[in-house]
Amino acid sequence: MAASKIIVVTGATGNQGSSVAKHFLTLPEWHVRCLTRDPSSAAATNLSAQGAEVVKGDFQDKHSLTEAFTDANAIFLNTDFWATYKPAKAALEAEKKDVVPASKLAFDYETTNGKNVVDVAAGLPTLERFIYSALSPINKATNGKYPHSLHSEAKSWIVEYIENEQPDLAKKTSIIYPGVYHVNQMLTPRLDAASGKYLFVLPVNKDTKLPIINARESIGPFVQELIEDEAPGTKLLAYDSYLKVEDIVAEWSKASGKEAMFVPISIQTMHEKFGLPYELLDAPAYVAEFGYVGGIDGIIEPSQLARKVQTKSFEDWLKERNWDEALAA
Repeated sequence: MAASKIIVVTGATGNQGSSVAKHFLTLPEWHVRCLTRDPSSAAATNLSAQGAEVVKGDFQDKHSLTEAFTDANAIFLNTDFWATYKPAKAALEAEKKDVVPASKLAFDYETTNGKNVVDVAAGLPTLERFIYSALSPINKATNGKYPHSLHSEAKSWIVEYIENEQPDLAKKTSIIYPGVYHVNQMLTPRLDAASGKYLFVLPVNKDTKLPIINARESIGPFVQELIEDEAPGTKLLAYDSYLKVEDIVAEWSKASGKEAMFVPISIQTMHEKFGLPYELLDAPAYVAEFGYVGGIDGIIEPSQLARKVQTKSFEDWLKERNWDEALAA
């Protein structure tokens, strides 16, 4: 692509956005503009020191987005559900109320944010590529069997909004579906004092396959590939490794030197015994029954990309980690 292309990275201080920003900063043909609500934050200042242009912008303020997107050739968008959900859930719990309304509040906020960004991006004459980070449409894919994971539904709503309401932008859009984060609590077992074993207690099956990604390292290279070498309309399941749960347990045990075992559990038991909300539990139940991207047509995997993207495998990351230190933390 031509020199001096501008990529605008939203959420540039988060896991995915920071990966995109830092990776594109290594590419001389790209100018990186990072959108943040607080340009004075330590993370934003660090990006600026690395050569990024850091600008103030708010998803709720279309005028600020219009200014931030000026002359952009590419945009990476990752909307955030959890920043709204977590404090709302904590407030409801403090009042001993049902936490379900926290999900609806976060859904409404995230979809409004996504709609605002999409609407502004659709009007950019310079835009060539729009990359959105999404999750599976769990409720639709399961015909309503698992309706509670609104963190997935919000992102699916934004994908459908692009496709149905902004068809011209859709012609420039590709979707990246990141795998499970490698630091997800599901992938770190808990010690059973009675047996001395480390237990992976999960509401999935031993042969359930999980795509795993180090988002802070790997999202950037995958986004570059989607922008530079893949046609718009590409849907990519992005991962470093794609492993069965039983293989994850075996690899963890090998890397840590600790004896580990998988313990299946129902989402109902996890809800009743550990108090976990169905907002969190419907997703693994869906994955166990339908697959991580079940219900998404035409999705491709890293091996099908035009250019191979080199990322560190989950197995290698496990081997390099100090597990005595990590488990003691």
